[in-house]
Amino acid sequence: SESHPSKEDTTYYNTGLQYFQYHLSSNKTIMANKGKKKARSKKRATQQHQSSNDFDECKYYANLGCHIANVARCRVEAMKKHPWLLGIEPFEPNDYDSEDIAHIPEVAMNDGEEDEYGDCEMSLTLTNIKDTTSILFVTVYEVDLGGADGKTLTSGWTYTTTAKNTTTQRKCTTFIVLCPPQTFVHLVTLVPNQTIGSDTERIPITSWSQIEIESDVQQWSFHPNVKDEHPHLLHFPFHGNEEEAVNEDQATKSYQCSQSENGNLTHFFHGNYHAIDFACPIGTPLYSAINGVVVEVKDDGGGGQNQNNTTSTNEECDEIIEVSGIAAMNLFHWNSIMIQSTDVETSDPLFLEYVHIQTNSCAVKVGDSVERGQFLCRSGSVGFSPEPHLHMAAYRSNGVDAATVRVKFQRINNDDTRESGLDSADAPSFLPRVGQWYNHNGLVEANSEGK
Repeated sequence: SESHPSKEDTTYYNTGLQYFQYHLSSNKTIMANKGKKKARSKKRATQQHQSSNDFDECKYYANLGCHIANVARCRVEAMKKHPWLLGIEPFEPNDYDSEDIAHIPEVAMNDGEEDEYGDCEMSLTLTNIKDTTSILFVTVYEVDLGGADGKTLTSGWTYTTTAKNTTTQRKCTTFIVLCPPQTFVHLVTLVPNQTIGSDTERIPITSWSQIEIESDVQQWSFHPNVKDEHPHLLHFPFHGNEEEAVNEDQATKSYQCSQSENGNLTHFFHGNYHAIDFACPIGTPLYSAINGVVVEVKDDGGGGQNQNNTTSTNEECDEIIEVSGIAAMNLFHWNSIMIQSTDVETSDPLFLEYVHIQTNSCAVKVGDSVERGQFLCRSGSVGFSPEPHLHMAAYRSNGVDAATVRVKFQRINNDDTRESGLDSADAPSFLPRVGQWYNHNGLVEANSEGK
C-alpha cells in the first residue's frame, strides 16, 4: 500500500513527506558517521541509565513502537533520558571535504564493514547540519532495530484501508527526534541475520537499500507564547448534556490523558503545544465542549491516494481512504471537526478542534449551530495515531499556521470525585496532565482505566 520512486537514484516528495526508498549503491550516500570524513573522529557518547518519573511518557509510546529522543531540549542529559541512542555527535564542517557537505542526507544509512567473521554493523544516523533545530519523524518498515544495549526496540503497526475495503497492516518502527543545530544523532543498528522477501523466497539483508524508510523533516517552530491562555472554560468532551442519550455509567467513567501540553510525542511545536490527548476506544461518543458554529468537518478517512501514489482517477485504482498507526506518512492525513465559539467576544475568538475522529461519524455539518454537551461524532484513530485517542486543540484563529492556546475544563462538582495533585477539589476548572485520569469532575483515582 506504500508508494515507491519509479526511477533509480531519486528522492521522492509527496505533500511535504520525503521518502527514502533508495536504489543507490552505498558509495553514493555520504554517511554522517563515516563517508569521506577526514581522519579526526569522535567517540560516541556512552550509554547512561534511564531516568524515572511517575509517568514515563517516552516509555509509554516506545511500547507502541514510537521512540522519542528530544535531544534539543535535554542535550546534556539526552543519553540518560534516551538510553537506546547509539550516540550524539557535533557536526564539524572541517571534518569533511567541502563538496561533500551539500550531499549529507538527513537520514544517513551506514552499511558498515565486514569484520573477520563476515559480520557488519549497519547503523542509522539522523543529521542536522543547519543552524536551526529540526524535527525528524522517521519510519523503518518490516525489520528489527537494536539500541545501544543490543536489545531489540519494540515495533508498532501502521494500517491503510482502501476503497475496496481492504486493510493492510505493516510492522514498522518510528522515531521522533528533536535534533539541535549542527548535530548528528546516531540512532540505531539493524539487528543482524535478518532476511527480506516473500514467504517462499527470502534473501539476507546486507544493505539499507533493501529496506523501506520514510521520513518527514521540518524546522522546529516553538510556540511564541507558551503561557497564552483563553479564559473560556470547556465542557468535558465525553459527557453529554441531559438531552442526549447517556449511558448510566457516564457520570463516573474516566479517561487517561495520554499527552498533555508540551508533550514529548507531538505536542512540542507551536501548532500542537497546548493540545490535550485522551486515550479512548474507537467509537466513543464525543460531545461539544462549547456553544458554537461548526466551521470545518473532515471525516472521509484522511486518505486520498491510490496504491501507486498518483492522482489518477482510473476506476481500477484502489484508492486509500483511511490511514492509521505510527507511519510518518500518516502525519498528513487525518479526520477532524472544528467549532468556533459563540460565547466569547469577537475580539477574543476561540476555535476548538477534535482530531482523529472515526470516519463517517459526524452528526453535524459546516454551518450547524451546536450546544455544550451536544453529540458531535465518535472517537477514532485516523492519521498519525499510535493508539485510539481524541486529540483536542484550541486556537485563537482557524488559520493553517495558527498557534495553540491553553484552555481549561469546567468542573462539575460531584462527591464521588477524589482530587489530588495539581487540581484542588474546590477549583472551578482543571487542566489535564499526562498519565492522569479524568472525568467531567476533574482528576480521579488512576485505577478506573476508562470504566
